[in-house]
Amino acid sequence: MNPSDLTHTPAPTTILVVDDSVSVRKALERILAPQGYVVRMADSAENALLNLEPLPDMILADILMPGMSGLELARTLGDRHVNVPVMLMSGIVDDVTQRDATSAGACGVLRKPFTPTELLPAIEPHLQAALAARKNAQAPAADAALPTAHLPEAHLPTAHQPAAHLPETGMPAIEQAPVQPPVSAVPAIPEVPAAPQAPALALSPLEQLVALNGVMGAAQYGPDGQARAHAGQAIPEAFGMYSRFLLTTATTAGLHLQRGDLSSLHLAYGEHALLITPHQDGQLVALLSRADAAPSVQQWQASQHN
Repeated sequence: MNPSDLTHTPAPTTILVVDDSVSVRKALERILAPQGYVVRMADSAENALLNLEPLPDMILADILMPGMSGLELARTLGDRHVNVPVMLMSGIVDDVTQRDATSAGACGVLRKPFTPTELLPAIEPHLQAALAARKNAQAPAADAALPTAHLPEAHLPTAHQPAAHLPETGMPAIEQAPVQPPVSAVPAIPEVPAAPQAPALALSPLEQLVALNGVMGAAQYGPDGQARAHAGQAIPEAFGMYSRFLLTTATTAGLHLQRGDLSSLHLAYGEHALLITPHQDGQLVALLSRADAAPSVQQWQASQHN
């Protein structure tokens, strides 16, 4: 399917992908580019707002990002009267998420991970409707200037038609000025066939972790405390030094207590909690919305070793 066929315009259709994950941005580009879409990318909502020109035809934005969220991006675009459909993405989609997305002005929410056959039919109706509305808004008031060569002959009489085809009224035949045919309904988008060879939108390991219920954010640090990867709600990069110190202290204390190897360090802050665990050659820090989400994180860690 060629987007230019859907929009009846030679101009390419542009989609702006906004996600702090490089892997997600690249995966979306691999899905959309073969369909004829021009894919632009931004690693944050703030950068997306700074790079709106030329205006994209649609925006795909993650909800959970460091700094401004996808919900705030959609709301800001609405406040600025930027008429671009925004489709949000999230690992968790519930009634609250759907309600928040609608309130922010987004056209929908896609649940991660998704395949090309789920993505394309979800975005194309909103994209095509927006393009059609924009085209109608930009059309000149005088429709008679529309070139006749672009219209079927059955709908538009020309000076080359013989007079015998005109009704005999006893008056000289008057050449009819070109008129624009009635705007037909937007054609239905055919169902995208399953493409086994097309790549599915793969989430990074930390994005899979953040998709678990009760996990708000996660960060992985190297042995020197430097951040390697993060997902979900931001955890300050400098916290890597603290996590290394805390794990080292707890491990040393465990040796004196003769309690065996340290499995995790649990810190409670009000209603939220931090779970710090040894991971690969560094540390993993998970921000939890509740304490009982800790076993899910530990199960996820165990799966990474299988």
